[in-house]
Amino acid sequence: MKKYLSVLFSVAVLLLLLCSCSSEEKLDIVHVTDIHFAGREYFDYKGIYAESNDSNGSGKQMKYLDDILDAFIEEMKQLKPDYIIVTGDSTYAGAKESHLALTEKLRPLLEKDIKILVLPGNHDIEMPTYIYPNGGYEETVTLTPDEYREVYADFGYSGGISYDPSSLSYVYDTGMGVRIFMLDTNVAYGMLYGSLNNEKMAWLEKELAACKEAGDTPLVAGHHTVLEHNKRFNFGYRLNNSADVEALLADAGCTLYLCGHMHTQHIVSDEYLTDIVGGAFSVYPHRYGVIEFFKTGWNYESLVTDVDLYAEKTGSENPDLINYSDYGYAFFYNNAYSQGKESLSYVISDTELLEKYADFTAKVNVAYFGGMVSDLDLSFAEQFLVDAEGSSWCGYVESILNNPVDHISCSSTKDDE
Repeated sequence: MKKYLSVLFSVAVLLLLLCSCSSEEKLDIVHVTDIHFAGREYFDYKGIYAESNDSNGSGKQMKYLDDILDAFIEEMKQLKPDYIIVTGDSTYAGAKESHLALTEKLRPLLEKDIKILVLPGNHDIEMPTYIYPNGGYEETVTLTPDEYREVYADFGYSGGISYDPSSLSYVYDTGMGVRIFMLDTNVAYGMLYGSLNNEKMAWLEKELAACKEAGDTPLVAGHHTVLEHNKRFNFGYRLNNSADVEALLADAGCTLYLCGHMHTQHIVSDEYLTDIVGGAFSVYPHRYGVIEFFKTGWNYESLVTDVDLYAEKTGSENPDLINYSDYGYAFFYNNAYSQGKESLSYVISDTELLEKYADFTAKVNVAYFGGMVSDLDLSFAEQFLVDAEGSSWCGYVESILNNPVDHISCSSTKDDE
């Protein structure tokens, strides 16, 4: 929607002011997650590929994901961050072709002296995977962990100061008093769940101690969450041993953890840690986080990729891209509307009321994934929860309405610790 463009402009002005008024040395970091990139060459958006994607309820915008990623890359060339952190699920289903296409897509940013650090999600390695040419499908090869290291050698898997021998975790020293910890949080590749086993924990504890001894600040990233973001989405999304990991991070003085996996733009904090789930880049409104990291703290803002502007600048004649803020919203809204209506139809027989509530839940879903539930008219939410009781979407919407605030910005200073 057009309102996101005004938000983008306001945030950009804010960041400009922050940069201009602060003389403190800082790192500029971008966080992006759950790109779920496929690549055009082997993934024609038609036939079984389009059907399976558009009906699975995830809201992934695969038809124009190449274009959206191109728009992001152009924005990065203008923003020129020091680092881009990618917290997993970089590919649609782990196909080797997708990984290779993604690295070629991102490589021009390396040539602009922007360092890109990646880590694997549950969709990236040792997956049963396919390509979808000409409306059909063919089984293809995925990557092993060793092959993943090779493919992403220029994207974090070379130049680090420590690599965990038991996983794909590593530490990158920025040379500016900050060490970036990229954690492989997968229990096993291809599975939903996350945990740090004894070997990973021992390595992490050792490296955090070294960071502390050096007087550096740790910035930690993984695919799965450490803190609870939604009571309905803990199992499979939050680390199985999250309490142990949180205690370890707190002892090391870590105040910021970046992750993905849930696909929603969401921020939670406790006494020690702020845990930021970045909105899935593959899902409208295609967010990414911008972090200014100082020795005395950090600022975080979530921005929206401006596909409309990119289409205008590149002279696109595709009406979907020229008006993408409307097209992208409608695609995700319709996806959620269909799911909501089907769920609610089991408990609501009144046609008019069913349409009203299906519309409401679709808007809630889109706003939740975009981190902006506070924008919604929630005047009849209480009545909805009564009328829709017993449906799966009632419980889902209720879990969202328990925390109806924006989740697109936050900050921390040493005074806050």
